Amino acid sequence: MDQPTPPAATESLLMRMQQHQTRLPPALAKVGAWALAYPFRTATLKIGELAAAAEVSVASVNRYATALGYEGYPEFRDDLLRAFESTFAPVEKLRAAVSRDTSNAEIMRESLACDAANIARTLDLLQPEQCEEAIRLIRSAKRVYTCGMGDSAYMATFLADMLDPYVDQAIATVEFAGPERSIRRLMKVQPGDLMIAITTPRYSRRTVEHVQHCREQGARTLALTDSPDSPVVPLADVTLLAGADHGVLHSSTTGMMALIMALGAALARSGNNTVDRAADMAERILPYLHVVPKPGRAKPDREER
Repeated sequence: MDQPTPPAATESLLMRMQQHQTRLPPALAKVGAWALAYPFRTATLKIGELAAAAEVSVASVNRYATALGYEGYPEFRDDLLRAFESTFAPVEKLRAAVSRDTSNAEIMRESLACDAANIARTLDLLQPEQCEEAIRLIRSAKRVYTCGMGDSAYMATFLADMLDPYVDQAIATVEFAGPERSIRRLMKVQPGDLMIAITTPRYSRRTVEHVQHCREQGARTLALTDSPDSPVVPLADVTLLAGADHGVLHSSTTGMMALIMALGAALARSGNNTVDRAADMAERILPYLHVVPKPGRAKPDREER
């Protein structure tokens, strides 16, 4: 029998394991149940360790792998490792950083250098036609929804605030208070709306699901992410990329923050009456600002009574 091509994506591999689970004999089903319950740990275990954890023989573990279409357990484990590569990468980076004999100041300098490189990469990744289309989508939308989970939730909230002066309605769909609020808001999405999805490693499955829902509702979609291989890219009408690499942390948000600010700058310039509105805003907030006279400027004489 020809060996089928092992799936590369985590979701498809776990789904495959789940589909086989009900058709397996008892000993192999015990391996599958343990692997599905602890997929991260399974990816790091040797065959004997998995056998002991599942309380079966080594031969049963190997037969479980062949039942999934692999030549043996090593091929299954390698595929599982590849599927979780982006998830395990931050752990390995942190392990390498901890093992180095270096100062905290040096680690901080390296982090700042990573962020500077991410901004430079974000600049290199800008495509003029994608930028123009992104601004057109934002300007033409009835409502703009911004979506992000984890670290990207902060970016999505910041983006909604950045967009607020330039669109009729900017709605942040983030999950600081759980999924119910974001799902409730996205149920109102309709044709003419725009969904802007932000996701960087580690990519959020829920963000991808939200984008898919918005497309099904007839909305346009704009992706802000770090790579053409990001799972949200195939669902987006337009994609803008930002550098997100980091030497210790799982990813950096600096490039994404810079990209959002760049979008704000383009929107501020491209709209109608933006100068008048900016002047009106400056006048309205002036009473709330602490204004310090510049040194060297003469103070006006007091009016004599």
